[in-house]
Amino acid sequence: MRNTFNSIQTRIFTFFMVLLIAVQAISFAINYYSNKRLEKQQLENQLSVAELVFKSEYDNRNYYLSAFAETAAKDFGLKDIFIDGDSRSFLVALNNHRKRINADLAIAVDHQGNVIGELLTTAKGPNKGKVNVGPEQGQPFRFPLATEFETSSPLYPLGEHVYQLRFSPLTSGAANIIGWVGFGFIIGDELTHSLSEQTGLNTGFLLTSEKSNQLISLSNTRFTHEDHQVISDFIEHDQTNDEYILWQSDLGEVKRDSQDNVQLHAFMYLSRNAALESAQDHWFQQLLLILLMLPMSLFVAYIIARGVTKPLTLLIKQARFIAKGNYNSKVEVGNSAEMKELAEEITAMQQAILSRENKIAFQAYHDPLTNLGNKNELIRITSSWFESKSPLAICLINIRRMTEINGTLGHVVGDMVITEVGRRLASFDEIDLVCRINGDEFVLAIEHTEQKSLTALINHVQQTVEANYCYQDISLHLQTTIGISFVYYPSDLETLLRQADTALQYAKKHHQHLQIYHQQIDVNTVDRLQLVNDLKLAIEQDELVLFYQPKLNLKLNKVTHVEALVRWQHPIRGMIPPDSFIPIAEKMGQMNALTNWVINQALDQYLLWQQQGVELSIAINISAENLKDDQFCQHILQMIKDKKVPIEALTLEITEDAVVADPEHAIKQLTELKQHGLKLSIDDYGTGYSSLAQLKQLPVDELKIDKSFVQNLMSSEDDKIIVSSTLQLAHNLGLKVVAEGIEDEGSLKWLIQRGCEMGQGFYLSKPVDAEKLTQWLSQSNYR
Repeated sequence: MRNTFNSIQTRIFTFFMVLLIAVQAISFAINYYSNKRLEKQQLENQLSVAELVFKSEYDNRNYYLSAFAETAAKDFGLKDIFIDGDSRSFLVALNNHRKRINADLAIAVDHQGNVIGELLTTAKGPNKGKVNVGPEQGQPFRFPLATEFETSSPLYPLGEHVYQLRFSPLTSGAANIIGWVGFGFIIGDELTHSLSEQTGLNTGFLLTSEKSNQLISLSNTRFTHEDHQVISDFIEHDQTNDEYILWQSDLGEVKRDSQDNVQLHAFMYLSRNAALESAQDHWFQQLLLILLMLPMSLFVAYIIARGVTKPLTLLIKQARFIAKGNYNSKVEVGNSAEMKELAEEITAMQQAILSRENKIAFQAYHDPLTNLGNKNELIRITSSWFESKSPLAICLINIRRMTEINGTLGHVVGDMVITEVGRRLASFDEIDLVCRINGDEFVLAIEHTEQKSLTALINHVQQTVEANYCYQDISLHLQTTIGISFVYYPSDLETLLRQADTALQYAKKHHQHLQIYHQQIDVNTVDRLQLVNDLKLAIEQDELVLFYQPKLNLKLNKVTHVEALVRWQHPIRGMIPPDSFIPIAEKMGQMNALTNWVINQALDQYLLWQQQGVELSIAINISAENLKDDQFCQHILQMIKDKKVPIEALTLEITEDAVVADPEHAIKQLTELKQHGLKLSIDDYGTGYSSLAQLKQLPVDELKIDKSFVQNLMSSEDDKIIVSSTLQLAHNLGLKVVAEGIEDEGSLKWLIQRGCEMGQGFYLSKPVDAEKLTQWLSQSNYR
């Protein structure tokens, strides 16, 4: 008797049940984490919009006040009353101007610094909006006069309020200033309620000082002590709270009679629960829907399992028969119309499978464009040749200028050219096998051949292939490059193809049409492979060494910085320069390990110099590969923290190409480093492909002008123009400039005269190890 669990129906149902539960669980998890991301994005977007709304509202008020003060200052009637000295008439005129913009404060100051008119409105209570003469009427104005009004902070404390206040000068005659007139808005409830309605966040303003904090306006009437503590911690200590979304902006200093440093801060906040209330309701509805769908899905799975099991046994039996290659049998799986239709479809499928197998078998060993053999065919045919150790030659033929043909005439014409080349190659009976292995490369395999006879044959092949090909009255002159390799046992096809490709690349590099492989042209490749194997061990076994090149502060005439340059002290090959192994590290995924080693050694050296009384900041080069690692920034910052090295002691140098490779991700990484206080420098500036728009976005502190523009500075006018323009551009962008490649005194003086901040080069010192640098520094004039 069969076990119930072993029945097909039970297994199918169990499978569907497990599958449905798994799908629902995965769907639940995906929705859960998606909603979490959306919630986070929603909060970030709400803060971003709130910040934009606040800045727009606040800046518009400043602009409106400035514009109106300037308009009022040009009123000839107001000027006449100001000059006449009729204080009552002047206050009436000043109030008329105030009412035009409903300003909360209007002030007029004469050229001697006395307040001759001050009107302010009552902000609260039953007399709200009533205009009164201010307490400073007739008193000296509290702040400096003259042009300071145009550049001073717009924050003006008066009584228990703080005003946004903007002034404009009253002039008479030829720009003769006779006084100033200003208007202001209260930073108070009207502004906070407006911002709260636009952003959906609770809004307020807080005055902070060393002694106490004072809340001057708030849109939320339910402001609790806990809310106040969270806001104060956020503003004073940048301490966030997981239960709130928070934003604040320092609006500037509020100058009062006391000596306390009083700052005005705007803030917006909202509890996360309130912000995400709608999203949480949506999440509950989605969860309920999933729970309702699960039993319905299981019921449908049960019905399907019952329907499938009846003809399943017969289908399995006939499927096994077909699997043995019997494609001519007729399939029968039942008497119902559906089963008969299924049987007919399976029978038709047998024939389709047979046709596709034949087609796939052909395509597996042939190129679909030329119908020549492909690499699989090359392996299949030559396998017996290698087994019998027959003399064998492989010719790798590259059709040049195919990219130009495709780009000019289109890929259809390019395919026609490839087809014609294949036809020409296949016309030679002396060639045992012709294969196309990729876009514009063919392989000729020839058994039982010698170098002399093969060279003659290949010359004939080359002449035939390079004969002109005409397309719509356009004569295309085809050109080829050929690499040839002869078998020397023991060997295999991959080795022979690699050697032929090495010969082909050598021919391309040296502008030759034909090259036969020999070991001498493969020396660099062998060395490179050996370096690849040795580099990882070199990092682990501490075979690397840091050299340091001093950087002279041109304003102080003092060496304040050095650049750390890595060298490889190979136990057999001796000193290997970085150009030979850094590209290997980048391509083999070892750049992070190499950079971490350099940073660790540089930090240790900094601490050692500190103990010796030598104060030098260190610049370290990082690669584009480093910036691809999301953990790279945190790792650097942790190393600096662990070593207890000041953050300002380190500068990271990045090439332009490192940023061009992935600008968005690179700028994100560099911005994170910049926010933690690390100095950033663009290395080799002028040799890459970065745009000025991209340079503007980079959070860097300095540019390093590439040495190719500095080495011949005194003999090249073009280089002088480039360097001078780069200095001006960098300084306009607020960046410092380092000139590398200084090799003579004239270049050094020229750079000093044009305000270049720092320089380095062989004229000062070549890169040397730490000990020699310390000795050099103690004996130089730049210590």
